[in-house]
Amino acid sequence: MAMWKNDNFFVGAFISLLLSLVTALIVIAAGPLVYRLFSDFEPRNKIVLIAFIPAILLMRHYMRKLHFEKSGMGALTMTFLLIILYFVLLDKSAVSIFFLNL
Repeated sequence: MAMWKNDNFFVGAFISLLLSLVTALIVIAAGPLVYRLFSDFEPRNKIVLIAFIPAILLMRHYMRKLHFEKSGMGALTMTFLLIILYFVLLDKSAVSIFFLNL
């Protein structure tokens, strides 16, 4: 747990990346099941944007509560890069990332 309380740019970036990937996997796995409760259509790739919310909350926690500017900037940079990557690779793509159609 000492890793969470370290004011280092790379620690913030790594934790933000890890948190975003885990949340994205959960959204990809549970997305079609939850999406069918509210809609008759298949889920689109836009629902993956929910995966960036925990990383944004982590960045806020580092900046406001702990006053760790370096870790907060690492989390902010990684979140920004992942969002840019989403819009370059997945937005308006014909390929769906929801491979679990149960």
